[in-house]
Amino acid sequence: MTARVPDALDDEIAAVLGTGSLGVEIAAAGPGTSELRIYLGPSDDPDAWRARAADVFSAHDLAAATTRVSIEPVADGRWVERWQASLSPILLGTRFVVLPTEALVVPPGRDPIRLVPGMAFGTGEHATTRLCAEGVERRVAPGSRWLDLGTGTGVLAIVAARCGASRVLALDADPEAAAVAAEVVARNGAGPIVEVRAGSMEARGGESFDGIVANIQSSYFLGNAPSLAAALGKDAELLASGILEEDVAEVSSALAAAGIRVEERSFDGPWALLLARRVAT
Repeated sequence: MTARVPDALDDEIAAVLGTGSLGVEIAAAGPGTSELRIYLGPSDDPDAWRARAADVFSAHDLAAATTRVSIEPVADGRWVERWQASLSPILLGTRFVVLPTEALVVPPGRDPIRLVPGMAFGTGEHATTRLCAEGVERRVAPGSRWLDLGTGTGVLAIVAARCGASRVLALDADPEAAAVAAEVVARNGAGPIVEVRAGSMEARGGESFDGIVANIQSSYFLGNAPSLAAALGKDAELLASGILEEDVAEVSSALAAAGIRVEERSFDGPWALLLARRVAT
């Protein structure tokens, strides 16, 4: 099965939609777009996978016309074995490493985050995840309370917990993503600190936080800046990514209008991370 998705979301969607498949590949498909190639077994029901894909894309507000879902037979070229052999540890920040498979060895001096067996995406390979992990590592204070919005596979929530947060709420609008994140959180022993819920900002139940990390598409910040401000406590911080460099000015203006002032900007290729702070009122 192939599908087109925004490249800011490719890692997260691949992690969720690829669960239970033989494996997934992500390939560039033009400016801002990635192609997901999800390999199904001979006994898999194509209609069931199409329905599942439609649910996942709907949760991310992606229209069927843009995703171009297609299922076609492919020859068996032992690609699964070659793909699994190519996986390697993924370094995040200065402290962490994501291990997509059991066989990988932890590099010296790195704190491992282990994915669930059979899941090799949502690993931290995307530039926006790297930017967010570096920001979380720098900004989380001991005992602080954080929200991981659009948690995907829960990796950033685990990073926040291990950096000293006393409470992390991990939210994802896609119920399947939330289920994957809960499994990853449990596997890494972060359950006492990290709570995973399906839903968006409304699922926080009015709770406020010392910090929010949000690795989601730019359009979310443009339409939901006031909701983000309402979830930030006094002098609290927002780490915002999933933003292309060309969209930084527009997103910064939307945040400022809601009382969130951008203080720092960092970049990895065309992708940006904004460090912003709730302005006291």
